[in-house]
Amino acid sequence: MIGWEGDILCFIEVKTRTSHNVKTAEAAVDRHKRREVAEVVREYLKRLPVSCQWRFDIVSVYYVGRSSRPQIEIFRNTSLAA
Repeated sequence: MIGWEGDILCFIEVKTRTSHNVKTAEAAVDRHKRREVAEVVREYLKRLPVSCQWRFDIVSVYYVGRSSRPQIEIFRNTSLAA
């Protein structure tokens, strides 16, 4: 996803899981995925003013039970380097 929070452009990767047992959702944003996002960021920023502030966020969503509400964690300003 791409969106604005105030005057900061946010590039957001959302990962969903039904369990914390195997690999955390945020850990699934591996080196390969970060490279892909970095390419998108570069291309997107070419179309915006040079002074545009931006960041990369990861959102982890867990559906633990069918009737429970999802648990959501937001990791703001995460590094694209892996």
